[in-house]
Amino acid sequence: MLLARMSLRKKVTIREIAEVTNVSLSTVSRALRGDPRANRETAERVLQVARDLNYYPDSLAKSLRQSKTNTIGIIFNDLNNPFYSEILGVIGATLNRGSYSMIISYSHYDAAQERANIMSMLSKRVDGIILSPINDQTENVRLLQENGVEYVLIDCLPGFSGTSYVYSDHGMGARMAVEHLLSRGHRNILLLTGPPSRCMHSAFIANYRQTLEENGIAVRPELIVHADDLSIESGYQTFKRLLAGSAESPNLEFTAVVTISDLLALGIYKVANELKFRIPDDYSIIGYDNIEIAGVLSPPLTTIHQPRKRIGLESLRMLLNNIEHEEKERKSVAFPPHLVKRGSVRSIS
Repeated sequence: MLLARMSLRKKVTIREIAEVTNVSLSTVSRALRGDPRANRETAERVLQVARDLNYYPDSLAKSLRQSKTNTIGIIFNDLNNPFYSEILGVIGATLNRGSYSMIISYSHYDAAQERANIMSMLSKRVDGIILSPINDQTENVRLLQENGVEYVLIDCLPGFSGTSYVYSDHGMGARMAVEHLLSRGHRNILLLTGPPSRCMHSAFIANYRQTLEENGIAVRPELIVHADDLSIESGYQTFKRLLAGSAESPNLEFTAVVTISDLLALGIYKVANELKFRIPDDYSIIGYDNIEIAGVLSPPLTTIHQPRKRIGLESLRMLLNNIEHEEKERKSVAFPPHLVKRGSVRSIS
């Protein structure tokens, strides 16, 4: 009867939960926040009573008193890309062990959507934001600066001063891929990249060009090919069109491909399966990212590993430091990629 009367009220307090369960306020508090010091049976009883009473923590009122919501905003570009999903996973797992929660949104490389996502995060009064900008020209980062919210950028750096930035050195990754193919005798190396507006692509293309030139090989602009996006289907469609055209044009002959994403490389594998050419006998392939499936392909994909977990952990560490401490970290942190040698590259004479 007591539970019924209390559940009809507008707001139930932890004191009332303590009275019903006959435990102390501190025990109720520990049980509600999942503190491992709470006795398991007692915690389960407290949580069940809280559910029966329709109890919910008044986090908004608390945040207004403390000027904090204990919420982190995450704005990434593509849920389907394992690069983002793995970073998101390690951020989420880390936050689950602490006192912060997170709100997630995706911009899909669209400026208007990116702006809407930022405005939504600001309206929810998040304490900080981890943002992967849509490109290096976006002006939407100014919204974060103008509203005084802490933020860390990953994988892309628009030209703003005083910004915290965590990324993988894509130029180094491009150099590693091209040098590996050169060491195996390849000279006609195709670069399959994404839309020119994407952040990492300018550094990747510049280092592809520079590495060839440093080794006395003229850059052939026709061997720099842009897919519509970084998906398996786009890699498949682009490479299939490329092979159809190369039968008519000897200038498009090549022996190896460097892709800017493992997903694009997977598209090439799909073409190989359909058209019955062999990797690496007909074409050597190097991917980029080292997603989980790369190691179980046939043949296993040689690729450039991006330290996604380190990027996620460092961006979160830097953001929480800037939220919680007066001394801010405004710096760029670059993590070096490394080459993962597998079975998709062969030596040629």
